[in-house]
Amino acid sequence: MKDTLQSCLGKHNCDIDEAVVSDMVTELCEANPLNSTLSRSGPLSSAYKRRAFFEEQFGVVKPVEYVLSKEENRTFQYIPLFKSLLQILNQKEIRDFIVHDSEAQSNSDTQYRAMSDGNYYKTNELFSAGHPSIAIILYVDDFEICNPLGTSRKKHKVTAVYWVLASVPALLRSSLTSIFLSILCKAGDVKRFGYSAVLEPLLKDLVSLEEEGLYVPALGRKVKGTVFSVVADNLGAHGMGGFVENFSGSHVCRFCLGERSQFQVKEVRTRAFQVRTKEQHEMHLQTVQENPALTHVCGVKRQCVLTENLKYFSVLSGYPPDVLHDLFEGIVPREMALCLQVFIKSKYITFEELNKSIKTFPYKWSDKTDAPQQIPLNFAARKSVGGNAHENWSLLRFLPLTIGSKIPEGEPAWEVLLVLKDIVELVVSPVHTEESICYLDSKISEHKHRLLQVFPQEKLIPKYHYLEHYPPADQGLWSTCVPLDYAF
Repeated sequence: MKDTLQSCLGKHNCDIDEAVVSDMVTELCEANPLNSTLSRSGPLSSAYKRRAFFEEQFGVVKPVEYVLSKEENRTFQYIPLFKSLLQILNQKEIRDFIVHDSEAQSNSDTQYRAMSDGNYYKTNELFSAGHPSIAIILYVDDFEICNPLGTSRKKHKVTAVYWVLASVPALLRSSLTSIFLSILCKAGDVKRFGYSAVLEPLLKDLVSLEEEGLYVPALGRKVKGTVFSVVADNLGAHGMGGFVENFSGSHVCRFCLGERSQFQVKEVRTRAFQVRTKEQHEMHLQTVQENPALTHVCGVKRQCVLTENLKYFSVLSGYPPDVLHDLFEGIVPREMALCLQVFIKSKYITFEELNKSIKTFPYKWSDKTDAPQQIPLNFAARKSVGGNAHENWSLLRFLPLTIGSKIPEGEPAWEVLLVLKDIVELVVSPVHTEESICYLDSKISEHKHRLLQVFPQEKLIPKYHYLEHYPPADQGLWSTCVPLDYAF
């Protein structure tokens, strides 16, 4: 600092004694509030004091460690729900969203614009009571903290449980500031000890929120709440919901009683598959519990850990379709690989021209960030173009602009992709009507028939069947693209 001060004085031709400069530096350092607070006697002099200050001034909610096995030192971290909610509901904007939902529900009979327009919300006793309530969306996912392709693969995999307020508009829900961490646990421990053990502290808070509510000083009253839905991949949803986690078996759908062998030839829209009901589900649970020799009954293995504890949560409506894995990391890359292979074999375009078109296309704004990756050389053998969800979405959207001029009009494989593109645009739409949902239903049916006409030997994976359940899910939840709201 002394050299900087002398240099500055020299620029202005100020000849000041060096002792005076030293005194000035000393005074400036002592007057600096950062130096005084971090000094040995300052209020932020140690890590302990800084943590205490942050907790007091910024409302930091500290995680609590819970023990799964004392002998083996197996633990997980939980961030108390009530403390986090109190901090969030201190903000007027968030409170207004909750109050507005209670006042605005059922305002639209013809459009699905928000959670409160869906049938599940309208028929939920807590949310439809007309009082302010807290609707929570849980998000459960695993992530690797080491190289997922290296020798440590799965060794350090962590299961994370996040939550977000469903009343917050979808545009804001995608912001990291609206997403709150609840639980961190080793994925292996979740599998070993079960969701019941890992979710126990969260479930206790949720039960209290349902029965007693949370007192919000700014509202001058207690507000009750519960879980509206759980966002997870199909494996996670089936694990938490108590359904079979083996998707090569017979009953692999959590929405209906259809058998996998029938998925190829029958459709949900024709009512060929019986939708699961509460009475049937309870009967299946009872049969499994009475006969331990049975691994499952119609895909039901055990009681859902949330339904077992929460009065207002339904296992049959609380696990929405997994759009990200069903479409953008499942059907979309698979079908693009099949159809691109046809285009190359038919000599409409070469592999090199395809990748050049993808690479040189002038993507703009967010599309530039999520620009599609070039197609790998072994895409036909892998039956996938690779890429993550956003990259595959971008590739499908821009395919008509990148290579559409090279494909002859009426090419059957091209028609398959165009119908799939229509389906994707409808699925991610922020607003639905009864007409658009019916149109989506017809497009899904058309797509299935076109696909099997062009690729008759193609064995449909279960994700195609799950896609057929999207239209009724839209009516129930307002939107099936809940997973895409998040950017974890």
